[in-house]
Amino acid sequence: MKTVLSNEHVHSKFGEGPLWDQEMERLFWVDIMDKRIQVYYPKTNQEESYKLPNPPMALVKYSKHELIVIMQDGFYLYNLQKQTLQEILKPEGLNEKLLLNDSKCDPQGRIWVGSVNDDFRLFKEKENAPNTEFKGNIASLYRLNRNLDIKLAKEKVTLSNGLDWDPVRNLMYYIDSATQSVFQFQYDPFTGQISKEDIVYTFEESDGLPDGMTIDQDGMLWVALFKGGVVAKVNPFEKKWVDSITLPTRNVTSCVFGGEDLKTLYITTAAELPTEYEENQYTLGGCLFSVKLEVGGYQTNTFQGNLKESIYRY
Repeated sequence: MKTVLSNEHVHSKFGEGPLWDQEMERLFWVDIMDKRIQVYYPKTNQEESYKLPNPPMALVKYSKHELIVIMQDGFYLYNLQKQTLQEILKPEGLNEKLLLNDSKCDPQGRIWVGSVNDDFRLFKEKENAPNTEFKGNIASLYRLNRNLDIKLAKEKVTLSNGLDWDPVRNLMYYIDSATQSVFQFQYDPFTGQISKEDIVYTFEESDGLPDGMTIDQDGMLWVALFKGGVVAKVNPFEKKWVDSITLPTRNVTSCVFGGEDLKTLYITTAAELPTEYEENQYTLGGCLFSVKLEVGGYQTNTFQGNLKESIYRY
């Protein structure tokens, strides 16, 4: 049985998008509801936070003191020292119901970000949402190249969430939560093109909603199950759910490998709704959790574009 450690003093209303900064040995993540970037230093057990004007959805590392913040309407550059926020670009076609969501940088330094149909997100996050099919595959998955050209990578999705890459086998994995499925693609590292779409695992509705995801060096996927209280280990080659990390709260949102040896899995969660049952049973919603595993992950990829030359074009 894996030992799950909770950092009860490190708390978010809706934690998401964890990112391990190997250079500075610190963990970033976002609190969507409280509009903050949060930082945790495991060696010293210290934390910091940075308030933003709008909800951050995900983070990408750019430099030692700069992050690219994905907000619902576009990409922004945040300077941690100056605490300044600068717009980079806004993809076309977004609106109050079609918003950007989860994002990650690929091994070649391109940013991938998916959009969501916000009506579906709100529908799924409701307590006791009815088990009915939701229509409207109007969202997309985008790839932001190093020259800041944005390309449509996949269309007709509903709720873009976790994604990651297997750099050894040139595979990419992606979750459209509306389908309850994890998709696999052949990935061309030179062009960034994806092909040969396949489903490697589909969760039952009762398992929870597949949300954020990371990959270990054996090629195994670790998938956070929102409302499921679990991080599921999925073997994509055998298309099986092979192991679980059970959390003392239901709303598990995402996970990432970090620590000095990249063998600590950090897990973000969201606070529970304040019903009597949840107050008694799920008091750790929103806390940061960690688990030490035998097989670690990969270092965080950094965006390799030159924003200093390109940012003023937009």
